[in-house]
Amino acid sequence: MVIHRLVMRTVPAVLGGALAVTALSATPASASSGWWTSQGKGAEGFYNHVNGRVYANDTKTDGYSAVTQILTYPSGHLITSVKDKLNNNAGSWITPRLHQGGDYMIRVCVVKSGHKPTKCSTAHWFEA
Repeated sequence: MVIHRLVMRTVPAVLGGALAVTALSATPASASSGWWTSQGKGAEGFYNHVNGRVYANDTKTDGYSAVTQILTYPSGHLITSVKDKLNNNAGSWITPRLHQGGDYMIRVCVVKSGHKPTKCSTAHWFEA
């Protein structure tokens, strides 16, 4: 009787743990990049794997625009970028063609018209 109760309580716990491990190991290959911000927090951006969009959001009214860049991994060659010129909380986005399962990097910068991007975040790896 005591053994039967022990089995009835232990087996579901063991099976539940095994199912949890299986669920965690079956995560999708692609994922969003997460939100990243430029140095000084004047710009933010991310890649969304659900809709394939790359977003840029200008967070300060300072004469700079926000730019989010997608780079090749590991070489760092620029593939595409999106710029948001207005600090209006709307942001801007594009939908580039990225290979599913491909390795890329994202970085977020601020830029003045006619100049190179500056105050860039470090380039962060993600899988499309």
